[in-house]
Amino acid sequence: MPTVRRDTVGVLGRILPLAAAVGRGVRTLGVVGLGGAAAIVLVVLVRWTPSDGENWAGLVVLGVLLAVPPAVLLAFSRVLREVVELPDKLRSYPGTTREHAEELRAIALDMQARERPAWRRLPGSTWRLATLVRSARDLLAPHAPLLPLLSVPFLIATLVSALLVPVVIAALAVLLVAAAA
Repeated sequence: MPTVRRDTVGVLGRILPLAAAVGRGVRTLGVVGLGGAAAIVLVVLVRWTPSDGENWAGLVVLGVLLAVPPAVLLAFSRVLREVVELPDKLRSYPGTTREHAEELRAIALDMQARERPAWRRLPGSTWRLATLVRSARDLLAPHAPLLPLLSVPFLIATLVSALLVPVVIAALAVLLVAAAA
């Protein structure tokens, strides 16, 4: 095995478990933040029920603003999960490519067959071809899961969200104390 490949495998062997662990932690933080945001909206709704349309709109805006940081964290955890799954996808490419080639051959043979009229073959063949094209997306863009990790705005939004979710949880605690009084 060439040295470069051995080094790459070694680096990936260390990075992927770390990415999986970070992804689980970020997902947990995102779920807790989403729960905290929902709890804040419910406490405000129960304790200080909005009376007119403007107050209801404000409650909706509050809910959306509170849900954005956890949603960003959940998106980041999904990106990390896709990165962890990438080596398995790459290993399965030869088999998937073979299956796609066989399916294309079957579609071509079906279109050339004379057993059924062309108008009866066309819908089924079109559906099979569309399904094949949709499934080929992973084959055509294997690097796509890595792109958000190269986006500085996405990484900054993730960092800010990770800092804001504990603030949301603290705000929930303060709100619960205020609502109880």
